[in-house]
Amino acid sequence: MAETAKTVRVQLSYPSERASEPILYRLVVDHGLVPNIRRGRFDASAGGIMLVELTGDSGDVDRGLRWLEEIGVSVSVPGVDSTPEWAV
Repeated sequence: MAETAKTVRVQLSYPSERASEPILYRLVVDHGLVPNIRRGRFDASAGGIMLVELTGDSGDVDRGLRWLEEIGVSVSVPGVDSTPEWAV
């Protein structure tokens, strides 16, 4: 049975030591996710924050989010109340 498609809105906080790594590329290739970048701010010396929607099979999304945490990228719910207007 095929898994159900799932889309999550998350804020990814990158540490500076991950600045040169293609993290979103790995989410696409290794986890089969489709990222929709809504907003981001990045500084190679300080790290950065990216607001994204990630879409894929439910299990793939869950595995991708766990992988992000494992490599030191903090995953959190964006905004104060997670309303749909969280990013333009």
